[in-house]
Amino acid sequence: MYLSRIQLCSERLKPTMLEKWQQATSYAAHQWLWQLFPAQQKRNFLFRQEPGSRFFVLSETPPLVQHELFIIETKAFNPQLKNGESLDFQLRANPVVSRNKKRCDVMMDAKFQARASGAAPEKWWQLQTEAAYHWLERQGIQYGFELVVPSSCDFYCWAEEETAPAAELTCVKAYQQNKFKRRNDQQAISYSSVDYAGMLKVVDAERFQQALYSGIGKSKALGCGMLMIKRPRL
Repeated sequence: MYLSRIQLCSERLKPTMLEKWQQATSYAAHQWLWQLFPAQQKRNFLFRQEPGSRFFVLSETPPLVQHELFIIETKAFNPQLKNGESLDFQLRANPVVSRNKKRCDVMMDAKFQARASGAAPEKWWQLQTEAAYHWLERQGIQYGFELVVPSSCDFYCWAEEETAPAAELTCVKAYQQNKFKRRNDQQAISYSSVDYAGMLKVVDAERFQQALYSGIGKSKALGCGMLMIKRPRL
């Protein structure tokens, strides 16, 4: 596998591309990043967008070395994982649950359930974050990891010099609802994303590696599912 840090040079975007970027960022990112893998008929990469139009990309094959829209840095990615080791992690995921054979946003479903049960509105956000946390716990059962509580502070996968804030009690850091149209004459596409950051323990290295390489959850083509890991600082 290959891990790349990729910077979009927004000043090189033509007016029509800039409009697309502003109106459907995640879809545009998916299309343009795919240009870095011209031999691939099927998407073989995960990506995560960071502030400043920067991306982390994990791929089976290395991306192009040069592209008119991007500055690209790539390195081999083959972590040697062991059962029982602890890792800092970061994940942007689209957590969903099934209700009446339909996929529902975990956070909005928890809000609906809280309202229906008569919970006080000031408790709704706590119940929503707990639902998102338990969703990730279930992913851990499937993919061979356990969440460590209390979680460690946020981390930065590439920049060693960054100073992280104090640890918090939950690994649920942010929630965002996203909506865009691929074309003006098409129905809008909606999805939600939750940002997680904390510490996990590997309990099955083989299954955990599958999660690293294949991603976790839905909406992978829109920048969700890429699990980023780093060994804690001593």
